[in-house]
Amino acid sequence: MKIRILIITLLTAFLTAGCADIKRLEDLQVHSVEVESLSPEGLRGVNLTLAVSLDNPGAQVSLSEISAQIVHSGKILGNVAVDPFTLQGKTAGTYHLNADITLGENATVLDLGRLLDKRALDEMLVNVSAMARIRKGPARRIEMKDIPLKKLIETVK
Repeated sequence: MKIRILIITLLTAFLTAGCADIKRLEDLQVHSVEVESLSPEGLRGVNLTLAVSLDNPGAQVSLSEISAQIVHSGKILGNVAVDPFTLQGKTAGTYHLNADITLGENATVLDLGRLLDKRALDEMLVNVSAMARIRKGPARRIEMKDIPLKKLIETVK
């Protein structure tokens, strides 16, 4: 559940930060997020495929080099890398997003249990980075640091 929320919030954050000039972006609607597959990658990682059903009334947006870090009390709990994808403009559809999630270098599985504690959620921050390209325009780097995870989750609701 928290992984789905993270993917949705990252998607929303990238679109909001990188596409403010596109009309009707605020009308982007995520209808559903379902885990299609989940497989462990050693003891410190997970490969994940999500089916994200959404309606994009704005322009085509391509995202690449997508990464995020979840930070709590100055400690990186996890790193997320999402494969590149393109949101087709003025369409509704289902996108299959592949992501690799790994524990931070000094994080333990018990640290991830903090993601389930609503009080700790207030203290968690997210750092995100991606290259965004609107239509056929030039790609530009989007970086956002120290975004409260709770605020991103509320943005998606």
